[in-house]
Amino acid sequence: MSKTRVPALLLAPIIAGALALTGCSAVTDSPASAPSDSAPAPSAQGAGTAVPASLGDHVITAGDGPVEIALWTDLSCPYCAMLEAETGDLIASWVASGDVTLTIHPLNFVSEKHGDATDWSTRAAGAIAAVADAGEGAAIPAFYALLQKNQPTDAGALGDDDIIALAAHAGVTADIRDAVETQRFGDWVQASNDHWLGTTIDGTAQVVQGVPVLVVDGTVFDIQDTNADRLQAAVDVALDQP
Repeated sequence: MSKTRVPALLLAPIIAGALALTGCSAVTDSPASAPSDSAPAPSAQGAGTAVPASLGDHVITAGDGPVEIALWTDLSCPYCAMLEAETGDLIASWVASGDVTLTIHPLNFVSEKHGDATDWSTRAAGAIAAVADAGEGAAIPAFYALLQKNQPTDAGALGDDDIIALAAHAGVTADIRDAVETQRFGDWVQASNDHWLGTTIDGTAQVVQGVPVLVVDGTVFDIQDTNADRLQAAVDVALDQP
């Protein structure tokens, strides 16, 4: 059986080496550093207020393991892409093995801050929501990883056909074309962004002022160097493993 070809348009390189993250802040840039023409493109005609089936508000869920890894992320944030590159395979393996439930809380403010007229943050997160809505949560970790690897570059952003091809490569079998092309879940993504910015995460003192934010089994994870090793240790403790 031939494999679905991954679009090669962008495939933005992930910065290698130690990952000392400062993150993408939602604080407004000063006029001197703000990009020009930063207003995002309006949502595609047909975008609505649909909520992905069987999901809670402002969250996309993959897996049903006893340990929750909660991630606040933006598909246009390079630091989120770096964190995914370092820890994504681990998280995906735990979801697949039934050890972890991954909850993704999407934000979309980074597209506007970067002056991205394609509104990639909303389009990409909406595509993940479409996969969840189709009941294919098992494919979400792989799809999320591919979308992070293909963030916009100076050459532009992936189109709808490319997003759909990435979904197929991640193992999605459902037809999500209409949801992607109409941005069916665009307003839902925006509502998630608006809900989380400035909100304190339940059970913690962490206020969401930017991304990425990672919470493991109810404890805020300190994103810095050696994230993979420390995340492995945190999950082992949560699973009560030696």
